Parts: sequence; structure tokens; C-alpha cells
Amino acid sequence: MDKTPRHLGIFLLALVVGTLYAVTTGMIATQLRAALIGWPIQILFFWALFGRFKLIRFVGFILVPPVLLIGFQLYWSARHPGLVADKYVAYDRSHSVPGTRVKSTAFNQTDPDATGWNVAEIFIGADGFRADPTTDIGNPKICHYVLIGDSMIYGSGLVYSDTFGPVLKEMGVEACVFGVTGNSPADYLSTLQFVADRIAPGAYVAFYIYAYNDFVSLSKYFTRRARGYATLFPTIAEWTHRFDLWRRSTIVYAWFHAPRSRPVLKPWHYPVAAGKQIKLFYASDPQNYDKPRSLDSKQKDALKFFFDGVTETATGHNWRIAMLIHPDHSEIYANLARGAKVLQDLDPRRANALAMCRSTNFICEDISAFIYDKTISEGKDPYFTDDRHFSRFGTRVVAENFVELAKPRADAARKISWDSPLK
Repeated sequence: MDKTPRHLGIFLLALVVGTLYAVTTGMIATQLRAALIGWPIQILFFWALFGRFKLIRFVGFILVPPVLLIGFQLYWSARHPGLVADKYVAYDRSHSVPGTRVKSTAFNQTDPDATGWNVAEIFIGADGFRADPTTDIGNPKICHYVLIGDSMIYGSGLVYSDTFGPVLKEMGVEACVFGVTGNSPADYLSTLQFVADRIAPGAYVAFYIYAYNDFVSLSKYFTRRARGYATLFPTIAEWTHRFDLWRRSTIVYAWFHAPRSRPVLKPWHYPVAAGKQIKLFYASDPQNYDKPRSLDSKQKDALKFFFDGVTETATGHNWRIAMLIHPDHSEIYANLARGAKVLQDLDPRRANALAMCRSTNFICEDISAFIYDKTISEGKDPYFTDDRHFSRFGTRVVAENFVELAKPRADAARKISWDSPLK
């Protein structure tokens, strides 16, 4: 008797069951690669289970967990369309999905110093970066001034009019703001490559390196680079990306990855310049700062890899590239709590990164002292009261710093035809 149909049937059953379990894994796991790597392994596992060990009679019991979980999710999705829509980032993380529009029915309308104040809607423009949700207008087509970074540059928690693009325009600079939430230098390189054709010769390009979470290991670069090869298999990449978007928008994913209960924030008051007082909100005494370790060899290798990649991409473009390092809010708060008149460097990673940068041809600046000086003189918190992202005040401070750093170089480069000169 020909056993081929039976073996084929067992394999197809294993394919279905393995796929259902891979989908379930994707809904639970943080990283997409867990589901992608697990998919063929689970198919082979069930193929062996049903064929070699003849446990096909238990398939009904085996199907119960994924069918219940996926079935519940499909029911929930039908009753709650568009549950989560803030995770629309391109597969290689170089930009967000163009045309994404996210509306919120419940947002902060009471506290202008807290995150999300009046953020009723977010829109991603045709170029894949944040734009005005009322006019759909975002970055200029040709870029003479460029900011590249993560959610701090994107303007997380800010209404569009308070983000870097509009704020810099008020200061006389029409800049392209290429910020993507959740990114790191591993992704900034992808962003630069994605927008390179839009950046004019002689443009001022500033990368913002955030001390809190931008010092990653080299393995993250290789993961991102692997995603960059998605263009070789566009159909597979497109379906993989759609699955990634779907799984991260599920209520099941939200259950497993919802933040734990946040500690209660307490108010802290500290005297600053000219008799002013600054009020901060922090869970514990800010002066009890947990000093980070210096960059290790893996982090230094990753940073060098980033610098080398930017240098290679910029070759022949005559861009003026700046690496701007900025601190976490905990370091600023610790200085305020300790009564420092000028910023005391508590995070050695910033100095490590600055020293590495100065061995390159980039413009290298640590803007931490600038932020602290403005905080002291104005008596205002550069971060949200309930979040570590830049507040409206903090965004304006960093924008002022951008103008200060860009203006002398723009003046020295007046021979180039600038469409949007600094005023």
C-alpha cells in the first residue's frame, strides 16, 4: 500500500498545527524572530510527533491552546477594530509606514507638563516621518538641516506643533526631522541610507545619541542589517511585516508586554538661579543616582561600527555631520538634587562616546551641559513630569542648541546655495 498520501497528510497537519503555534508564539514573544525561527522548528516537531510517535489521535487536545487564543483575538479584533496603531514602523526600522494616522479618544487635556497633552492625533507623512495631522505637511523635500534620532527627536508625547520641525521653523530653520520611536544607532544608519537622496550637498546632519538606551551591542546591528536584506524578497518581507504589525496590535501581546505598575511619583523642589525653584516628579530621591558602568568593548565596537557606516554612507556628499550626545533625565535630576551649579558628569558613557567620536571627522558635542544650564536659568523641567522624553521646554532648548551649532557652519558655507538660510 502506498503510504505517500498518509505521510503527506501528516505533514500538512503538522504544517497547520506548527503555523498556529508559531502565530501564538508571535503574539506572546517580544521579538519577531522568535516566531520566525520557531515556525519551521514547530512544524518539524509536530511532524515527528504525529508520524514517528503516532500521536495524531491527540491533535484535538494539541489544537486547543492556539485555537482558543487566536480565536479570542479574532473575536476581540472584530469587536475592537484598530486597537493599537502606534507600532507602524517599516521592517528595517528606517522610517514609519507612510500615511499612518492614529487618533486617540482619551488623551491628556489637563496637564501641559505631562506626556500626551492635547495629542489627539498623530500622522505619518508620505515620506515615512511625522507630519502635521491637520494639513498632512511634514518635512521639506530637500533637506539642508537634518535631525536623526529616536523617540526623543520624533517628539513622543508632544502635539505636532511642539515637535522639532515646527519649533525650528519658528527659529528660522526649515529642518528635516527623521525621528523613529524605539530606534538606536543601529537604526539611525538605516534612516540615513533611506533619506540620503533628499539631503543636499553641504547639509548639516545631526545625529542625537541618547545616553539612556543608545549604547547597544554589535549584535543589534547585525539583526538590523539582516532586516535590510528584505528588499531581496519583497513579497515575503511584506507579509512578514504585516504579521509583525498585526501581532503587536493584539490584545494578547498587550497583556504580556503591558508595563508593570509604575511607582508613585513624588514631587521634589530644588532652588535654582535667581531665587527660582524647580519642581520635579520622581519615584525616589533623585540624588541617589545609580551610576552606569563605562562602555564595554561590545558597546564600543557597536559605536565604531555606526561611525564607520555613517562615514561610508556620507562619502561624496560633502555633508557636515554632527554627533550630539544628550543625557537621561535621571542624571539631570541628580545634579539638581545635589545643588550643582554646573553639570557634574555622572554618566561615564557620555565621555567614552565623545572621546571615540573625536577620533573621527565628525562634529562631536555633548549637549548635556547646555540642557542643564538652561534648566537652571529658566527653572523648568526639560522632561515630562511623568515620562523621560523631552517636554515642550526641553524640545525648545535642544532646538536652540541645534541652531547655535548649525549657524556658524551655515555662515561659513554661504557659498552654497541654501534654500532655507538661518535667520
